[in-house]
Amino acid sequence: MNQTPLQDGTFGEMEKFYQEMKSYCNQQGIPFYLVKLQSLQDGVVEGYLPGQNGWQTFPLPIPDVIYNRLHSRKLEESHSFNLFKTELGERSIPMFNGRFLSKHHVHELLILEDELLPNLPETILFNEKESFLTFIDRHSVIYFKPSAGSQGRNICRLTQVAGKWKIEQSGHLQNVHFADTDEKLYETLKRLSRKRSFILQKGISLFEIDQRKVDFRILLHRNDQLEWKVSSMVARIGDPGTIVSNLAQGGLMKNGQDFLKEAFDLQGASRIYQKLVRLSKNTAQALAENHDDSFGELGIDLALDTDTHPWIIEVNSKPSKKFQGNYETFRPSVKSIIDFMLALNRENHP
Repeated sequence: MNQTPLQDGTFGEMEKFYQEMKSYCNQQGIPFYLVKLQSLQDGVVEGYLPGQNGWQTFPLPIPDVIYNRLHSRKLEESHSFNLFKTELGERSIPMFNGRFLSKHHVHELLILEDELLPNLPETILFNEKESFLTFIDRHSVIYFKPSAGSQGRNICRLTQVAGKWKIEQSGHLQNVHFADTDEKLYETLKRLSRKRSFILQKGISLFEIDQRKVDFRILLHRNDQLEWKVSSMVARIGDPGTIVSNLAQGGLMKNGQDFLKEAFDLQGASRIYQKLVRLSKNTAQALAENHDDSFGELGIDLALDTDTHPWIIEVNSKPSKKFQGNYETFRPSVKSIIDFMLALNRENHP
């Protein structure tokens, strides 16, 4: 982790999640603490334990398993993080969810699986003008997204309207521009990208309710048998007129199964739910098999088109832990993450 406690001694929106992790570990008789990025050479780490006045630092033993919750892509690309990973490797200490995912890299890994091809919207990296012009010639609606973006920020929807390109930006209902030619569109997007990596993704005719776009965030975890299972599914319902359904951009959230039962008859809802579960598990499995890093948790965004065919929109290795909903004991992900950590530890110390 790369946070330090706030003035009130808590970790802000992550506090509830960390407290649940600690309580569940206490129940199981397992030590749990938070560790900052640091050298492991001295054989001890500086870690956080909760006290009466919030989290406090103590010298602690090097943990047996590490769950990476760094919130900074820049830090994950730093020399200190690479050194930390090297030292973990030398000590044979497993770490999972070791990095943020790039949208382009994820797409490149998933297209290796033939069974996922019908569910992957055509996607290319935004770079050379030639490949750009060929791509926009094939599609009338396109999404322009930062390869390393999150929370629906800095996304544009490009739509061909009467020989021009309409450019709409996420988070800015009034922020609409037009490009008269394909070349002008290319120059505009180049300016908007500010030399960062962006992708172009074929637009899907999304299923809508009351002119609100809907997609599904499915949270998956590997269980103690190291198999992927769905921990939760929510439907994210966008504001009317917005181009994304992300909660950070004003979207609403509803239990996924409840939403499907409201939108379809019982048989249809059940069929679509099973379809989404199956596709999310296959996506998680494919990513885990083809990626160098180890993953124990993934947030997968799927969307239905107007024919209720499911599409893979995005895969997130750092799903939000903002507290949503009521749990009498622990949210499902807490138990799943700890069970997976125990399974990794057993595998590491047979």
